[in-house]
Amino acid sequence: MFDAALRTRAEVIERVRREMAEPFERAASRIIDLLSDGGKIYFFGNGGSAADAQHLATELIDKLNKIRGTIPALALTTNTSLLTAVSNDKSFLHVFSRQVEAYAREGDALVGITTSGGSENVLEAFRMGRRIGTVNVAFTGAAGPAEPELADHVLAVPSEDTQLIQEMHIALGHLLRFVIEDRLFRG
Repeated sequence: MFDAALRTRAEVIERVRREMAEPFERAASRIIDLLSDGGKIYFFGNGGSAADAQHLATELIDKLNKIRGTIPALALTTNTSLLTAVSNDKSFLHVFSRQVEAYAREGDALVGITTSGGSENVLEAFRMGRRIGTVNVAFTGAAGPAEPELADHVLAVPSEDTQLIQEMHIALGHLLRFVIEDRLFRG
């Protein structure tokens, strides 16, 4: 089982390496441009993707590899009072879009993480982002986002296995953080 599980992961990693380099570079370059112009990056998702959102925002604000200035990032998954109030008063559909409406401005980046590509609250946040003028980046599985027109950049892991998609999302998120850090803080 151990060997088979690692072999399966290696196959997915190889497909990610072959198929996702170009879309990854386009998304990373666009985010770096936005950050260079004073934009911010907002991460969000449900369940394990919520944890990934927090993880990635933290590493951008603090550091991982080198001492540097901060990178403005926020996980929209951390304010439990707000999440429960919006869910109770409006609906769970709006837990991210209300925050996007409150915080995001034209020229910011939204990174929605959804293994299925169909998480309605992630899509609703992208809809709000469209109205504001954000750049929307979807981290998904092989199916891509349920409404592809909402995403400017799609990083669709070529798998339908939720755990493999999640593993690749955190790997791609770490790589994104590395590229942002490297290009914004050379030297």
